[in-house]
Amino acid sequence: MAGLAGAVMTGLGEGLIQMVPGGVFTDPAYGYFLEISRSRLMVGHFLAIASAPLYLMGYWHLTGNLLPASPKIRFIIFAVCAWAFILATVWMGQRALLAATVQAIQVGGADPDLLARQVSLHEPLVNALRIVTTAFSIVWIAVILKGVSRYPRWMALFSPAALLALIFGFYTVAPEFGWLVLPTAMNTAHAVLFILSLLNVRKASEL
Repeated sequence: MAGLAGAVMTGLGEGLIQMVPGGVFTDPAYGYFLEISRSRLMVGHFLAIASAPLYLMGYWHLTGNLLPASPKIRFIIFAVCAWAFILATVWMGQRALLAATVQAIQVGGADPDLLARQVSLHEPLVNALRIVTTAFSIVWIAVILKGVSRYPRWMALFSPAALLALIFGFYTVAPEFGWLVLPTAMNTAHAVLFILSLLNVRKASEL
């Protein structure tokens, strides 16, 4: 439940920071940040970074149900995922500053090179999360299909990477609606995953 709360609240915070109707979220100049007010940046910043650490409890739940009979392997996988989400929390903490820099550049108050330097420093952090999420998704699919987890085999379809691909595909096909979920893609994908996990574990415990 804590992981689900973390995904939802981090998503709300991230949405406040960067969600803009019809925004071009692939813009390398981050032009969509020009539409975000200072108050939105402040609220979104603190909501997101205060909630993101709850992901660790979410992954403790996921790995425990994925590998209930292999506590050592479970802990190693959890530790790697926790490391990645800690890095991602640092990345999240820079988003409001990045937005403020974009806005300052627009009015001549900052050098565009500053934006490039900021991006070079913080993008590797979220890339680490993407790599670990992909690796975890491979483990997720393999273990569930093997039949040694607490999840039914159809849950292999709902790996984090698959859910993210679905969100990005939706944005590509229907950007007029996809902008509603793309800015919070990682959080939206995990909210769905945590809900499905909680429902399946609860159902299994009632049998």
